[in-house]
Amino acid sequence: MKSREVALTSVFTALVAVTTVMFQVYIPETKGYFNLGEVAVYLTALLLGPRVGAFASGVGSALADLITGYSIYAPATLVIKGLEGYIVGKLSRSLRKHPYLAKPLSLAVPILIFIMITTIGTIFYTGTFELSSYPPIYSSVFQVEAWMWVTLAAVAAFAIGYESRHAGKTSLYVISMIAGGAVMVAGYFLYESALYGPAPAAVEVPFNIGQVVVGIIGGLALYEPLSKIAKEK
Repeated sequence: MKSREVALTSVFTALVAVTTVMFQVYIPETKGYFNLGEVAVYLTALLLGPRVGAFASGVGSALADLITGYSIYAPATLVIKGLEGYIVGKLSRSLRKHPYLAKPLSLAVPILIFIMITTIGTIFYTGTFELSSYPPIYSSVFQVEAWMWVTLAAVAAFAIGYESRHAGKTSLYVISMIAGGAVMVAGYFLYESALYGPAPAAVEVPFNIGQVVVGIIGGLALYEPLSKIAKEK
C-alpha cells in the first residue's frame, strides 16, 4: 500500500466505526442493533474500491461492536462487513465498464427502491421508537407514521431516477450496493441463526434491509460531491 492509501484506509476505517456507533436502535431478540454504518461502508467502497472498502468496512464495523459491547458479533462482523465492502467496491468498478446497462437499470432501480422503502418502512418501522447514541449523550423517543415512508420512498425513487438519467452510473452503483447488502443480510441471518435459532434471527432481517436502504440513500448523497472533490485534487 502507498502512504496515501494507508492514510485513507485509516481515516475511512475510523469513519465506519464512528458512523456505526453514532446512532443505534437496540433489537432485543438478537441482542443486535440497527445503525447507520452502511452509509460509510458504501461510501468507502464506491470512493476507494474493493481493497480499502473491505478493510475499512470489516475492521471499522468490528471495532464498533467491541466499543459498544456487542463483542459476540465482532468476529462475524469483521468477515460479513468486510465482504460487503469488497463486493460493493468490486462490482461498482466492474459495472462501470458496461455503461450500456445504465439505461435499462435507470428505469428498474427507482421502482425497486420505492418498493423496498415502502414495504420495509410501513411494515416494520412505523410506531414509537427510541434513538440513542454511544456514548449515551442523548436519547430521543419519536413517532413514525406510514405516510412518512411513502413520501421518503417517492423522493428517493425520483432522486435516484433523475440522477441515473443525468449522471448515468447511479443505477449501477445502486445495484452494487444492493448486492453487497444482500450478502450482509444473509450473513447476519446465518450467524444469528447459529447463535439463537432461525426465528429470532429472522426478526433482524427487515432491520438489516433497512440499514441497506439507508446506506444506499446516504452513500449516494455523499458520493457524488466527494468524488467530484477528489477528481479536482
